[in-house]
Amino acid sequence: MSTRAERTTVIDGLEQEFKKASGIFLTDHNKINVEKITRLRTDLRKEGIKFKVVKNNLAREACKRLGIQELEQHFTGQTAVVVADEDGAAPAKILKNFQKEHKLLAVKAAYVDGTVFSSQQAAELADLPSREVLLSMLLSAMKAPIGNMAGVLNGIMTKFVRTLDALKEHKS
Repeated sequence: MSTRAERTTVIDGLEQEFKKASGIFLTDHNKINVEKITRLRTDLRKEGIKFKVVKNNLAREACKRLGIQELEQHFTGQTAVVVADEDGAAPAKILKNFQKEHKLLAVKAAYVDGTVFSSQQAAELADLPSREVLLSMLLSAMKAPIGNMAGVLNGIMTKFVRTLDALKEHKS
């Protein structure tokens, strides 16, 4: 960066991206060729996720402005940032699959929904079900007691009707 205005523009842009992001993953992009990074960017873009190489001191400043000091220490070496606006944990799965295949792009840290995760914890995020699956599981768990209660009430009503029918038959 040659001028202070250019630096400020880049920092402002990173700050805006980080502010609206639900997930930020910091990766070490050392020793990766253009072909592989292009394929990864394509996979990420399909999910609405951005990948960009950043200057560490500018990214640190953006984090400082947003009050994410825990993430600042991880901006060392050659750093790329993966930013997800919707599902904060979605990049974890894509990055983990990429790492399995290529043994490249180690995750340094992640910031998902206000929590900083270490590289190991970020890898564990990849094993979690997607947001939609988790919401479906929650809905099923909430629906089960209501269904059971409806079944019990239906059983009581059926018994009551049968008792009335039996009384009617007995009196006839």
